[in-house]
Amino acid sequence: MRLTELTPAHVRRAIDVYLRQAYPPSCSVAPPMTSAHWIGPATIEALLERLPRDGACEIEGGKRYSLQLGNHRYPFMKFVLEEYLVAEEYFFAVDTHDNLDVRADAPDYAQWLALKDYNRDLSASIEASWRTCGLPTLDDLRALCESLAPVEREGDKGVRVLLVDDNLTVAFGLRSLFCARGYDCRIAHSGEMAMAELARDPLPDVVILDYELPGMDGRAVLAALRADPRTATLPVLMATASKIEGLRMPQVDAVLRKPYAREPLFRTVSELARLQRTRR
Repeated sequence: MRLTELTPAHVRRAIDVYLRQAYPPSCSVAPPMTSAHWIGPATIEALLERLPRDGACEIEGGKRYSLQLGNHRYPFMKFVLEEYLVAEEYFFAVDTHDNLDVRADAPDYAQWLALKDYNRDLSASIEASWRTCGLPTLDDLRALCESLAPVEREGDKGVRVLLVDDNLTVAFGLRSLFCARGYDCRIAHSGEMAMAELARDPLPDVVILDYELPGMDGRAVLAALRADPRTATLPVLMATASKIEGLRMPQVDAVLRKPYAREPLFRTVSELARLQRTRR
């Protein structure tokens, strides 16, 4: 939804929907706030001034506002309003914010995996309810990308891209843009599927790897990729909403913070494709 069309009422409605599902009447945990907390601002600009803002991602072009509203089982889940890929277009999303480094040998590992599954299902349910209410979600982002694709059409670049992202709505939207700009783009929606794609020829020239993936996460995919001589030098762009630094991920060639604008994305992929040509 264009920022000029977004209102404080949209935000309050989205918060209401989130809280009803995250804190059902049967639970004994109270939400940290209600939508009434946001009644004051008369304009969306005034409301955004009060919302916590993630300045780190703005290096790549997108704005991201979030509230740590949690849920009755996990306090760190976030309500998100973000500008993604297209300037001045905003979407509601849920960030499960559960990418803690819990090892498989930890005594509560099984419970942790069950909680992550619960958070993922809850976030999908909240976002589905937003769509039903006519609120902007990443499904609208996919439709917007597909509408932009014919306008942004370019010649064949002879570059193969593997896009690894468990959010298929975003992945299909991005693929439409990549294909329009002359890239051969394949999608994998899990780490395991990414490894299957990388096991066959031809290899991609660039891998865009989401950091947060169910099951085999981005770090595990990266480690496996670097351990295999066949893929050890393959350029990898890590895409994440987490606060990771390139210094903490020395095996990646570039990092983009979500939500990014599309020009930094295409510029980085083009640079990595050139890097790959020099490595051959």
